[in-house]
Amino acid sequence: MAIIRSIFVLLFALPTLWGSALAAGSASDVFKKPLTEASKPALQQSLSVLTASPLTMGDFKQTRTIKKMNREFISTGSFAIDREAGIVWDTRKPFPSFLWVGDNSIVQWDVARDTKKTMSAKDNPVFAEFSGTIQSVFSGKFDELARNFDIYFMAGESFSVGLVPKEKAVARVIASIVLSGRTELEKVTIVDGEGNQVVYDFSAQAHFKDLDSVEGTFKDLALKFKKVKK
Repeated sequence: MAIIRSIFVLLFALPTLWGSALAAGSASDVFKKPLTEASKPALQQSLSVLTASPLTMGDFKQTRTIKKMNREFISTGSFAIDREAGIVWDTRKPFPSFLWVGDNSIVQWDVARDTKKTMSAKDNPVFAEFSGTIQSVFSGKFDELARNFDIYFMAGESFSVGLVPKEKAVARVIASIVLSGRTELEKVTIVDGEGNQVVYDFSAQAHFKDLDSVEGTFKDLALKFKKVKK
């Protein structure tokens, strides 16, 4: 897993909007709970609710905090996680952007002009690392997570999974990732090597067997997903 030591670009390709000043957040308690052999079945059971559907769609809100500026940036839109094809991020505000992150490439699509720019995942490694982690969770690839991260876990009415990269080059860019939810993945919190934070809040999740079966609110997103793959 080669990581370029460069500017922290984790999903900063998504458009962002100035928000209000923030108070400093506290560290997650999940990192007090290293995964053990005894807690591994509970972790796998918690993650199993996320792997039942081959296609998950929903809305997202990204809140990106810059510590030195005590400010936040916000973007909103919809997402789709396909167990086989990867992830799409369809941002609507503050301005439109459409990204598809596959196994080996990242495609940025200008929907209005119908033009596509394709990059190797190696050209935007942190973005690919994050999306790959989310896809691993939704695909049930527990061994892949364990190979790349030290894992922490706690559960009650909800669950939290903490991930700390094992590779030092990755850890300099992504200090930690926390995934939390109940019957759905509701939030992902990423902290970079400088202590800046990106939070993804997920809502309105819906599950489908494939893109052709999508109806209702996410029909347009499914059509875009099919088109960008061509």
